Amino acid sequence: MNIKEKAKLILAKNQIITIASVDEKGFPRPVPVVKLRNDGDIIFFSTGTSSAKTTHFKVNPKAGVSILQGGDSIVFTGIVEIVEDLDVKRSLWSDWMLPHFPLGVEDPEYCVIKFTPESSTYWIDDIFMKDGKYINMYCQSCGMPMETDEMFGTNEDGSQNSDYCCYCYKDGKFLQDCTMDEMIAHCVNYLAEFNGACGTKFTEEEAIQQMQQYFPRLKRWKKN
Repeated sequence: MNIKEKAKLILAKNQIITIASVDEKGFPRPVPVVKLRNDGDIIFFSTGTSSAKTTHFKVNPKAGVSILQGGDSIVFTGIVEIVEDLDVKRSLWSDWMLPHFPLGVEDPEYCVIKFTPESSTYWIDDIFMKDGKYINMYCQSCGMPMETDEMFGTNEDGSQNSDYCCYCYKDGKFLQDCTMDEMIAHCVNYLAEFNGACGTKFTEEEAIQQMQQYFPRLKRWKKN
């Protein structure tokens, strides 16, 4: 199960979420709410028509959502809209809401909010992903950042191997039979490309020195 699938399970399982509106002074105002339903990443919840949240959202529809489960977290930023469709409001109604909205589903104070994310950040099982790209995944052979699943190597059974990139590891085997120093020498060939992508200006000597310090920490080269 990949991080996106785990995030879907966390969102589906958790009924209490925290949503932040932007108040009249421009500060975020986070509050816990009960999630009524989620359709994928789209979240519905209820609040009072005259609540501070609703007042804020009418002026500024930007919002943030956070969900915490143990050491895992999901953060969304996106746009909210006030649901006017009575059929949708009926489909989301539950009798536990009666103390808040005693007139039932047609209570004028019963307000349903729909949140649609535009950006997502996941921290799950110590893996960090923002807007579909891994932030802290690096090949444990060459040190290359692995931002997407397509950059992962493969195990013997064809499944993904998140330790090594597709250029170092395929079908359960390393593609280069080399020493750590030989791998460093190979990686130096891509220094110009690395500098261009990262905005750095490492010389060849500086890059080699950096890799000589970093590579021994990688799984392939770490000594028992």
